[in-house]
Amino acid sequence: MPLNDDDEILAAEHALGLADAGARAGSDAEFAAAVETWRERLSLWLGGDCAAPPELWGRIERALPANDDPARPWRFATVAASAVAAALLSVVVLRPGGESPAPAPQVAAAQPAYMMVASLTPKDGAGVVTVSYDARDGRMLVTPVGMDAGGKTPELWVIPADGKPRSLGVIPDKAAAMMLLAEERQAMMAGGVTLAVSLEPEGGSPTGQPTGPVVMTGTMSRV
Repeated sequence: MPLNDDDEILAAEHALGLADAGARAGSDAEFAAAVETWRERLSLWLGGDCAAPPELWGRIERALPANDDPARPWRFATVAASAVAAALLSVVVLRPGGESPAPAPQVAAAQPAYMMVASLTPKDGAGVVTVSYDARDGRMLVTPVGMDAGGKTPELWVIPADGKPRSLGVIPDKAAAMMLLAEERQAMMAGGVTLAVSLEPEGGSPTGQPTGPVVMTGTMSRV
């Protein structure tokens, strides 16, 4: 049976050392081949540094007073952030053998067709939430790695030029999630826009604005 996207993500994570899928690689020849393919693809990305620039945190703290609470630390090397982002973006853009997925229908005539990616990293400690976004149909793949929300609900925000956060929805803290953005949110997803993750009560922010600490930020980059 051909590998699906979840299999490809697991193969990429195993190639990066972020997941232990050795047992499957030893028994599934197709999966083992995918792992080797990912190792070759990622060889040019490993070792990149994608820590968020200091001035980005200053902008977030000025816009979001909820950051008064201390952020929880994560134990994960930030050197993996750019590699994971590259891997997950490649899962969306490419299939094994270099095949491109079928074009998705246009959501809005004014929206150009391109991919964007972001790595959200914490101000203190280490960790990563990778985001890959396809502007053709407004779909976004969010993948946390090494996140421990401490019983809270992580919520993803986009912060456009006016500085006011808009919720993109709650996200899991242990597994990848595919999200379809509403059209008004799609219009905000541009290169250089800030994304942030806050920790909220169960179900997400009750106010429409971050109420818990903002623990991760990053910027979208067009690819």
